[in-house]
Amino acid sequence: MEQKPTVLMLDDERFLLEIYKISFEKRGYDVVLYGSAWDALNALRGGYEPDVILFDVTMPESDSGFQFIETVNEERLARHALKIALTNEGREAAHKRLLELGADAHIIKAEFIPSEIVEKVNAMLHKKRG
Repeated sequence: MEQKPTVLMLDDERFLLEIYKISFEKRGYDVVLYGSAWDALNALRGGYEPDVILFDVTMPESDSGFQFIETVNEERLARHALKIALTNEGREAAHKRLLELGADAHIIKAEFIPSEIVEKVNAMLHKKRG
């Protein structure tokens, strides 16, 4: 039996996290939710190796989405995970910075409903796996 793909989701909006969790679980994913970059980093440092990391950029911890992805890559955490910024930060400069810091993709939350985001992530994961 094939193992379920795993997703680490980082966002400070708990309600949104729960909606995304339901959407991903309907597609057969195991989902772990974090409301702070610090907690998510501690899980990754502890050896958690998700297939996908979805993270918000704008959170109460200043600049934490940028700092989060930068730390993940500097510390070589979850090296095989697909790293996707899921945010409403749509400026081109932010998009460019996210990619420079190691994000594989940048999805604008407001442009898609959760099930569409799940489909986009699913397609990216299958493409990455070949």
